[in-house]
Amino acid sequence: MAKDYFQDITPPEESQPRKIRATPRPQPTPPPPPPPPPAPVEEPEEEEEHTEEAPPERSIRNIDAPERRPKPLRPAVNDVRDPSNFGIQQLPPKPKRPRTFRWWPWIVALVLIVILAGLALFALRKTTVTIVPRSHSVVFDQTSQFTAYPSTTAASGTLAYSLITSTLQASQSVPSQGSQNVETKAQGTATVYNDYSTSPVKLIANTRFLSPNGLTFRIASAVLVPGKTGTTPGHVTATIFADDTGPQYNIGPVSRFTIPGLQTTPAMYSNIYAQTTASTTGGFSGQQAAVDPGTLSSTIAALRSQLAQEAQTAANQNGSSTIALPGLIEITYQDLPQAPAANNTVQVNEQASIQIPVFDNASFTQTIAQSVGENGEGAALDFVPGKSFSSQGISEASSTLGTDPFSFQLSGNALLVWRIDSNALAQALAGHDQNAFTTITSGFPGVQEAHARIEPFWKTSFPSNPADIVITVQPPATPQ
Repeated sequence: MAKDYFQDITPPEESQPRKIRATPRPQPTPPPPPPPPPAPVEEPEEEEEHTEEAPPERSIRNIDAPERRPKPLRPAVNDVRDPSNFGIQQLPPKPKRPRTFRWWPWIVALVLIVILAGLALFALRKTTVTIVPRSHSVVFDQTSQFTAYPSTTAASGTLAYSLITSTLQASQSVPSQGSQNVETKAQGTATVYNDYSTSPVKLIANTRFLSPNGLTFRIASAVLVPGKTGTTPGHVTATIFADDTGPQYNIGPVSRFTIPGLQTTPAMYSNIYAQTTASTTGGFSGQQAAVDPGTLSSTIAALRSQLAQEAQTAANQNGSSTIALPGLIEITYQDLPQAPAANNTVQVNEQASIQIPVFDNASFTQTIAQSVGENGEGAALDFVPGKSFSSQGISEASSTLGTDPFSFQLSGNALLVWRIDSNALAQALAGHDQNAFTTITSGFPGVQEAHARIEPFWKTSFPSNPADIVITVQPPATPQ
């Protein structure tokens, strides 16, 4: 048995032997088995008396190191599914932290992409120049009268016009009421050719056209046949109708109609002729379904209104190089033969022969500018009619339209707008410093205001390539 530490260092002065009760040392407690049984209790050993001999000389060398007590063993955490672990407190498993998706790197990347795209957008934008053109307001009254001359005979410096002719048709089915004896004439569209002269030839109303089989047709109104150009005959379309009623005039296309009224001039008789590319139809004689007179009258009025709107639309569809005034359109209406339709109805047919005077844009605007004392400084002008603008012919005989001068009157408001040559302006600005912008634009008489934005923003001069300069012209407000 090892010596007690405190016993070994007892002071030497004590000469009498002492009785020391030996204290039992605690034994390490083994881990209890499951379920843990009660730990055994050791009984203390009997005290034994002994006489302690005189201790040897004390020194650091003869001091025994105390024994270390072993640490009690912790019960291991075993799988709860092991039945031998019942009775042992199980620690809950440590929950796993779910893996979270980190968004911030993608957000940063998206912001960088947006910033780079914005910088690229600004860097790639083209230089733009915004122009407000010069304009002059015009007010027309009853004294605003003008005279136009046929383009073939107009003198230099006068207002010239050319004539566009066309034919429109419309139909509508209405209920029939009884029957009636009907006598109608066949009709169709013919093309009249002038291979006689370079000058136009006028054919009066009711001019006869004779078919190869001896059937006579006529034109409803006068027509002007343009002169030939080189070896190409001039031509114009016209509506022809049969000289008599009956279905015998319903014939197919005719390659050549002669004009009996020109027989006194053999050269004209041989070189002025007509032809049809479609059949002439509508000739009838006999009983046919009737239409109530009031219904027929209202139907014809509606069809003529429809044809008038179509004529106005046709007049507004001219190119930018010409101007057509809707108020100067000449329309001749003609009732076409009615035709039986399905379900006891009758088809009412109407036709409109249209003549539209057309003016050259440059000539017309120059005439208007001179009437208000504006010379235009040699620049090209555009005519912009206002909402209240209107025109009206004041000639007495419309049958001479296309062959003779005619007079007309304008009223309301309009605007003369200077035309901007965008290509010339871009070429003038290309490669110049921004400080020269005002000087360059002032050299264009049609520019009233001008603003420039040079891109990219760090540059101070216009691109050297005119195609990289975008010219935007802001049209002035339309007058009331």
